[in-house]
Amino acid sequence: MMHATWNALIRGAPDKDLFTLLLHVCSALLACVGLIVVGLPNWESWPFLLISALLHTVYIICLMRAYEGGQLAVSYLLMRGLAPLIVCVVSTPLLGETPSLMAWLGIAFILLGVLTIASITGRSISEVIRHPSGKAALLNAIIIAAYTVVDGQGARVSQNPVGYVLTLALFEPLIILTHQLRRRHTVVLTYFKLHWRLGFLGAAVATSAYSIVLWAMTQAPIVVVAAMRESSVIFAVLIGSLWFKEGRLRVGLIAASSMAIGVALIKS
Repeated sequence: MMHATWNALIRGAPDKDLFTLLLHVCSALLACVGLIVVGLPNWESWPFLLISALLHTVYIICLMRAYEGGQLAVSYLLMRGLAPLIVCVVSTPLLGETPSLMAWLGIAFILLGVLTIASITGRSISEVIRHPSGKAALLNAIIIAAYTVVDGQGARVSQNPVGYVLTLALFEPLIILTHQLRRRHTVVLTYFKLHWRLGFLGAAVATSAYSIVLWAMTQAPIVVVAAMRESSVIFAVLIGSLWFKEGRLRVGLIAASSMAIGVALIKS
């Protein structure tokens, strides 16, 4: 629910680029305070942190595009529904975590949910994917799968998953923030002054949500946690239909429920 909520804040922002940047800058500021309390992760995890920070930079850019002209339910379901499927497929060669027969059945249900997404807007799946927001969401599914695997391993060797998340949050926005300040520093600073409260709210929710996820990955197989976190698609459909009035709630819930069943099967 927390993950779907901060994505909804981006979807509802008039300027999605600046709000996405603001949210991640606020996350970095919160991380500075948090690291004083929890400390830095082990040095063995820093190569994972640096790789993940680069992946998250691309993720932030794609996130801006995915909700620009797109719908929360469609873009969110594509990003979050496909990511655990990709993690499940690559988990055997990369992590040595062999998916079970039930996990593969779960993949089938996730795919069914993805194929149902298009009917929310009345467009074919090819039209959804060809749309710029659909392309960004599809690319982000790959990026999410990549940083999930990297961060799962990094959190395990860090011996401090919360410290790992906070250090990552500190590095995430640096490249994009530097670029945006060079291009339009007055606009960026003015926007931050006006919307910093909402930015910190979204940052607190986002950082807390990912801290829970990475802690869970130190306790359970990465593929299981990656799948279970995507139960958030149901909340995204509810928020998209009830808050943003995006489309047919019944069809959206069918798609989200199919994905949730797939998640449960992968977990088993």
